[in-house]
Amino acid sequence: MENRKWGVISAYGDLESVLMHRPGVELDVVNDQNLDVFNFDAPVNRDVFVAEYDAMVSQFNAHGVECVFLTDILKDDEDSINFIKHRPNMTYTRDLAAVFHSGAVLLGPKLLGRWGDQDIVGRALKRMGIPILGSIDCPHFLEGGGVTMIGEDTVVASICDRANQSGTKALRDLILCSEVEYFLEVPLPPGHIHIDGLYMTLDENLAIAHLAPLNILPCRLFKAGEDEPRHIMFSEYLELRNIKVIEIDEQEMRGGHLNLVVTNQSKKAIGFECASRLGLEMAKYGWQVSTFPSDTLFKGNGGAHCMTMPLHVT
Repeated sequence: MENRKWGVISAYGDLESVLMHRPGVELDVVNDQNLDVFNFDAPVNRDVFVAEYDAMVSQFNAHGVECVFLTDILKDDEDSINFIKHRPNMTYTRDLAAVFHSGAVLLGPKLLGRWGDQDIVGRALKRMGIPILGSIDCPHFLEGGGVTMIGEDTVVASICDRANQSGTKALRDLILCSEVEYFLEVPLPPGHIHIDGLYMTLDENLAIAHLAPLNILPCRLFKAGEDEPRHIMFSEYLELRNIKVIEIDEQEMRGGHLNLVVTNQSKKAIGFECASRLGLEMAKYGWQVSTFPSDTLFKGNGGAHCMTMPLHVT
């Protein structure tokens, strides 16, 4: 096999590198009149926001993860750099593309304030030599926070406030058979933006979840080579895969406590400083969780998971 520095085989392996964007002047675009356009809770102090972001990056560096920055890859692309200066959500790179074993899929953001951001990330991925397998294009919508993996054989995609059924189908058509054997389509009740606000894979047999919203509607489990899906509740699928769940309550869920990133399989992760109870629960399973402050950072409704697009997981 070729020696390459990209490719993602799971949500819980050793994280070698991520694509990130260090926020800058574009944060000043957010004001009281356009909060809904950019999904911020409030305008932010740029210096404080960036300081908390840098504290997060320092934790990734300490864990041996290579942080590849969008503006470094595109530094000589004047059009991209100028575009980014007006895009306060560009720091949430995970939503814009998903890298698999054979290449990347550019995703389709539904939020008006994100339209076109995925094209800029696509330019960067091409420069890094990562093939583009396809894209999710309007009127199909699907964002990276709504996509995850269970094991190495199943991609999970949620139908939610930011994704429609044609969006999950478009991804399924691109990757089922070629990248994974199974595709689990998870419908979420109104009020939920992404599945990563409710569920996070930690290891082959361990996850974090706020389960109640995940078990209202039956999921559809597609298998490569089979014409019809199987219907299954989300918790049933976790039981089928022997996955134990560390449960969090609604307050912790709303506070983004499960917005963390596995950096070292079965051992290390990075998440919010405020998620202390979750860190103690994970420690019972032998995990070390490194944290960073997020009081200002979370006003943009994202954390370490949202702000990192895995490029290479082994």
